[in-house]
Amino acid sequence: SIKMFRLVGFICVCAALTPYLASAMTAEQKQKIHEHFETIGMKCMKDHHITEADITDLRAKKVPSGPEAPCFLACVMKDIGVMDGNGLIQKETALELAKKVFEDAEELKMIEDYLHSCAHVNTEPVSDGDKGCDRAIIAMKCMIENASQFGFEL
Repeated sequence: SIKMFRLVGFICVCAALTPYLASAMTAEQKQKIHEHFETIGMKCMKDHHITEADITDLRAKKVPSGPEAPCFLACVMKDIGVMDGNGLIQKETALELAKKVFEDAEELKMIEDYLHSCAHVNTEPVSDGDKGCDRAIIAMKCMIENASQFGFEL
């Protein structure tokens, strides 16, 4: 049977789109990933001033509601390579990142299915085109909603 896993990362969308599973990682790997996300997060905060409430929501793995939150998330997603310049989610990139950590075929198949479950976000209508801010929020909502179906604890 598939074990329950805990997704880790600086914010939920990073964890969801680059699904590093805590039980399969060493403490050193987790620390490196956390530091990587912290660096990206700080960089994106310079251009997109998220509120204290947004930060609290992100740490609680909830969708933030502040005015700058969507573009902050898009910035993070573009920096880690899971959103392209057209504002579209690249699930293949997230899967490649996962393959650098996991070798187990069953785990990778579960991750692939999880990512595929939110593939529809690329066809959702958005008002900001290739900026990706609207789509980043849509993707985050989907990842949070679908996580439990795949045995992930956010």
